[in-house]
Amino acid sequence: MIYKFIDTNGSEISVNSISSLQSLVDSETIKKTTKVKPGLRGQWTTAANIIELVFPESEYDETEEILDSAVDIKSFITNHQQTEDVTEEEDKEDAIEEEKTEDVTEEEDKEDVIEEEKTEDVTEEEDKEDVIEEEKLNNEKIQTIKDIENLDFEIENKEWIKSKK
Repeated sequence: MIYKFIDTNGSEISVNSISSLQSLVDSETIKKTTKVKPGLRGQWTTAANIIELVFPESEYDETEEILDSAVDIKSFITNHQQTEDVTEEEDKEDAIEEEKTEDVTEEEDKEDVIEEEKTEDVTEEEDKEDVIEEEKLNNEKIQTIKDIENLDFEIENKEWIKSKK
């Protein structure tokens, strides 16, 4: 589809596709307020009303730029000195807080080591109990096997005795 737009000089310019129009938006040749006409018989509208176009968001407002340039030198220097004083105080507070955090971290590390040792002791005891339990089960299995063998032997003996009679 052909798109027409009016540039900053008032000239009517035609492009052959929406992608060409988008590249002009990306290069900031076409702004949101630029008049655009989709197709040969379309109505003139602003570029912002065309759904297919994606406009880049500006990093800062133009009003911020105006406000920044309006700041006088005296207030800038005064604010800068106050900021340095506040920064020094914050640095001291941060250093104190870091020392406290390091102390707490060391205590937590000690507690973690003690807890790990307790856990290891409990784990060793559980392992010993597991080994003892496994030995008991194995002994029971062995005894059961022996009992079965004895029963088989007794049955065989009874059969042998019967066969001899």
